[in-house]
Parts: sequence; structure tokens; C-alpha cells
Amino acid sequence: MAYAITKDQFVDEWVVAFQRGETYLKDCVTKEEMLSGLTAKFALQGAAGRMTTRGTNGLIPSRNRTDTQPTVTLAEKHSKETRTGFDVFTAPANLREAMQNAGANAAAREIDYTIIDALATATNQYAGGAAQTLTYGKTVDALSELFENDVMSGNEITCLWTPKAWARLLTFQQFASADYIESKPLVGLTLDRPKIWLGAKHIMHNGLPGKGTATASNFIFAKPAVGHAIAQDNIQVGVGYNDEDDYSYSRHTIYDGAIILQQAGVIEVITDDTAAFS
Repeated sequence: MAYAITKDQFVDEWVVAFQRGETYLKDCVTKEEMLSGLTAKFALQGAAGRMTTRGTNGLIPSRNRTDTQPTVTLAEKHSKETRTGFDVFTAPANLREAMQNAGANAAAREIDYTIIDALATATNQYAGGAAQTLTYGKTVDALSELFENDVMSGNEITCLWTPKAWARLLTFQQFASADYIESKPLVGLTLDRPKIWLGAKHIMHNGLPGKGTATASNFIFAKPAVGHAIAQDNIQVGVGYNDEDDYSYSRHTIYDGAIILQQAGVIEVITDDTAAFS
């Protein structure tokens, strides 16, 4: 039986709630940093097609490519937190630092969500959008559909998988074994780290639509297929103290937007994340 008079001890460091604190995707897409302006226009060069032979009139036919300018409109997004001087004084650890860390994490996650929202507008779906239980063959087949659209591995292909889809991939010897990939995946605690396999970067992401459901969205895309525009400073940070009302504040701001530049370079793979593992 515990003694009637007890003592409480409080830690002086924060234990951070589970959350992503970095952006995995901003380097997987075509980036445009803006000095100012509301919209960013990407210059998309049209396909050249095949070469031709000289015409019957002795002239070489001229080709007229169709170039386009997809446009991204920036949105203003903020993460702001305020705490009174009394909150800061009585907190068991550095509350100002915790506020700043939370804002930085929120801004990094928001960049990923912006890109994922753009990917969700993809019009190409593997197997007509039917939910799949991934196999090695289906994974290779989905990648081959991207190649059939003239997207090659030199275009920096990224595969985004839900945690359950990623776990399914780890059951494939070809994915889990260092003999089949260019970076060794099982050195230390790196099961969740991006891997290079089949000429593509594979990333587990817990922010994909429908994760954990029978219709979870995964995406395979090429870097030139998706554009992300952001203000040059990337993440604006404002922190300080209001003397009049005795409160500390932390504000993180981004101006960004994303768009699919070429639908041919994005394929959505729907998986059944509820399917049992054998």
C-alpha cells in the first residue's frame, strides 16, 4: 500500500505528441520560388513527336509544338499560438520553444498537404480505380503504366505509399532485401525511410487520403508532372512578446500552391488497407 503523503516530480523537457515534423515531398516535385506575386506560371514544353520525311513538294514539313503555361495560385496559410506570461512562467519546461517547434512542424506538414491535394486531382488510376491488395507484380505493373506514358526513370519518379501499403511492400523480398535496391533499407531503425527501388524513390507517408481504409490513395508520379510554388522565404517566422498584455506569441506563415502540370505523369493506385496479411 502506498504511503499517504506522496511527492510529485515534473520533467523539465517536453515529450512531443506524435506528428510529422518534416516535408518529404517538396524535393520530389518541380519547384518555383517567388519573389512576389499572386500566381506562378510554369513553362511546359510540348512534346516534339516523331521526325518526318521530306514532302512531295521537296520541302521539309515544319513542326508546331503546343506549349502551355499551367498556373498556380498561392494561398496564405498561418500557424499562430499565443501564451500568457503566467502560462510561460508556470510551465514545467520551455513553453516558448515548444510553441516555435510546433509552428515549424505545422508549416513543414502543410507543404506536403498542399502537394498531396494536387496529386488527388489525378485523372489516371491504376486498374480503373479498383482497390488493390499489392503484390510485387502489381507494383511493377503500376510503374510500367507510367513508363507507357513516355515517363522514364530519368525523370525522378516518386512512389507515395500509405503505412499499410508500405508494410505490404516490406513483405516482398525484392523490396526489403539490400540485394535488390540501391540503398540498404534494414540498417538500423530505417524501416520507414525512403528507399530507391526499381528506378523510383519510394516514400511512406501517413498523410495520404483514405489511409487505413478499403479505398486508400497512393501515388506514383514523375517530378516534372507536379509543380509547387512558394514564396522565396519559404517559411516566415515571427516570435516575440507583447508587453502591454503580457503574452508571448509564435507565428509561422507560408504562401504556396501546387498543381499537376502533366496528368500523364501521375497515377493514383487505390489499395485496400484493411486487407489481412498472410
